[in-house]
Amino acid sequence: MQLETPPRPFPMSLGLNKLGLIGLRIPWLTAALILLITAIAATGLMRLKVDDSLSELFRTNTPEFKTYEEIDRRFPSSEYDVLVVVEGEKLLTHEGLAAFANAAADLQLADGVDGIVSMLSARGKPDSTGYAPPVVPDDLPQDKAAFDAIISALKNNDIVKGKFLSNDGQLALMVLALDRGVVAEKSAKTVIGAIEQVAKEDLNPAGLSVKLAGAPVMQLEIRNSVERDQIVYNGLGLLFGATIAAIFFRRVSLMLVAALPPVIAVIWSLGLLGWLGFKLNLFLNVMTPLIMVMGFADSMQMVSAIRIRLREGDTKLEAVKFAINVVGPACVLAHGAALLSFLALLFSESGLIRTFGEAGAMAVCISFVAVIVVLPMLALLFIRNEKSLAREHSPADRMMDALGNFVGVVVDRVVKHSVLYTLLGFALFGIFAYLHLQLEPRYRLADQVPDREQALAATGRIDSKLTGANPFHVMIRWKNGASLYDPTTLKVIEETHASLEKSAGLGNVWSLESLRRWLRENGDDSVETIKKYVGLLPEHLVRRFIAKEQDAVLVTGRLPDVDASQILPVVHKVDQALDPIRAQFPQYEISVTGLPALAARNSYRMISQLDESIPLCVLVAAVLLAIAFRSVFVGFISLLPGLFPVVTSGALLWYLNGGLEFASVVALLVVFGLGVDALIHFLNRLRLEEGPGVSPEVAIRNARVLVGPAIILTTIVLAFGLGVTVFSDLPSLRLFGFVCGVTLVASLVADLVFLPASILVYRRYISRHF
Repeated sequence: MQLETPPRPFPMSLGLNKLGLIGLRIPWLTAALILLITAIAATGLMRLKVDDSLSELFRTNTPEFKTYEEIDRRFPSSEYDVLVVVEGEKLLTHEGLAAFANAAADLQLADGVDGIVSMLSARGKPDSTGYAPPVVPDDLPQDKAAFDAIISALKNNDIVKGKFLSNDGQLALMVLALDRGVVAEKSAKTVIGAIEQVAKEDLNPAGLSVKLAGAPVMQLEIRNSVERDQIVYNGLGLLFGATIAAIFFRRVSLMLVAALPPVIAVIWSLGLLGWLGFKLNLFLNVMTPLIMVMGFADSMQMVSAIRIRLREGDTKLEAVKFAINVVGPACVLAHGAALLSFLALLFSESGLIRTFGEAGAMAVCISFVAVIVVLPMLALLFIRNEKSLAREHSPADRMMDALGNFVGVVVDRVVKHSVLYTLLGFALFGIFAYLHLQLEPRYRLADQVPDREQALAATGRIDSKLTGANPFHVMIRWKNGASLYDPTTLKVIEETHASLEKSAGLGNVWSLESLRRWLRENGDDSVETIKKYVGLLPEHLVRRFIAKEQDAVLVTGRLPDVDASQILPVVHKVDQALDPIRAQFPQYEISVTGLPALAARNSYRMISQLDESIPLCVLVAAVLLAIAFRSVFVGFISLLPGLFPVVTSGALLWYLNGGLEFASVVALLVVFGLGVDALIHFLNRLRLEEGPGVSPEVAIRNARVLVGPAIILTTIVLAFGLGVTVFSDLPSLRLFGFVCGVTLVASLVADLVFLPASILVYRRYISRHF
């Protein structure tokens, strides 16, 4: 069967596909320009850095996020602690406690460590001079009875038990405040690596294990994972795409023409992001495979069309022009649909997702230029002795012919039972849509952090044996000029502290009230004594709960790392418990904040908004296709293959007891744009095949057999290119890859089976009556 250029070009691409023809008119200038842009982009690529922020996902213009930023600025240690988890049966033996004390002393001297709080910070009752001796002296007694008395005092100390020492005495926690200036100068990798080395050297010989947790450790592990994943994604994605192209096209030249444009698109896109100051983060980390597969999807269609024309005897230039004129318009629409998906992300409240949308939108435009301008140039440059590809010289092309035959068998079966497959498609759509609607938004900090490293393992131990590792803050601010030690201020702090302990049931609550209680137990909690002891405390410890200006304080508890849906009731409970205090002391502003509270409040709303935008994107894409093809029917019929893959993935997530997470909903939104690519190329070919005297069955079969093999190949490449994310250490990216793969396979089924069936039913039974 011959492919023929339509006599009149269809005005569906606004002429954007003609950019490829301009490049062919001035080939040497275009080639030189491509090389120059690539060199500049490569320089920009070297400027790319990694954004390891844990809070960027929730960056908004809301008062809640501004409050969170304020605590990060005014209480520097509050969200920047390294947690050293020490565990072992020998912890409270003479040898174990001595090793623990040595480690604490050595860590205090480590570069970047501003101070340490641990069970060794506990103090006994002050003497007549006001001196409070440490519960654990510097020189441990050798006498067993004296040592046992120290251990007993340690286990029963209100500051220590359940907070820095587990009830079974086998796990202890050190909280290290980092100097951000030193970390910025020497890098987190150097500082945290030295901390881990010192701790292990002191504690491992005593039979004690060491794991590090806390925001700085998590950020370092995220950064390392992002950098490592970039190598994996680039290598595996490119290798697989090139291998598929080489196997099916059977020519190195055609393989290069198909594979190089996506590679160039990656270099250009990441280079532009580097020059614009973007940073790689949890979502931008998938930008490389996304760019690769977006470009590869259309480059495979273009090269497939070039190959077919060469086999029909066209010259190289004629084949390239044919691809630009016939396949090019569909490429314009396909990239337009993908662009729409990314633009939808710009309406998210999350700064991280908006950034991903901006970067994706730019990458789509660059990918289009690489396909429509760079690919024709490469075809002219690399394809040699094109006459040898003609059918009379090379009659067998088994791999592509086998794919064509497979598509033909599928279409024949669909045509024969079109009503059955149409009803099946709509029935499955209804069932899957219902299951998709049962999904609830979910968010856990653990899903954003590598789960094959030490931070999450350490966090899990803290969650199970202590009160949790995630800080939950209440900030109290006042602007009435009152003193920190004013009785009213102290009363507000006291009642807020009690609310967190009693109403919310939080553990490990810390504030100025903790010091007051300790002094009260020892007989003197006067204002003068409180001032005195605040002055004696290390600066890093004071700044954990008192602002430098002394016009704000923190009351901090800790929560285990659980789903945001479980934390949200705690946030509401705390807010309700604090309402009476706010009403009694209106001059004091009392705000619930911290990353768990921020995530609990915002994640549900953000994920729900993203999920609700998917049907809107499908609807807008349908309108776009209806206008482009000048057919209301085309717009309507595209709804099923557009939404079917989305609800299929949602149903599978429901079956696996999953939920809607940021990674999965963004995957659905973005892969919808990629999946529509196959739909557009089929509709474009069907438009060319239909005509007077041609039955719907023949037109559909011809269109499917011509574009079906390339669609299958591109789906395989798309699914694998995005599926390589399953090798990531980041759970969110593994989920992203899984959802992308499922969505693309479902998209292929919808395009090969349900779409032709529903079109044929319309042509046979509906259109003739209207």
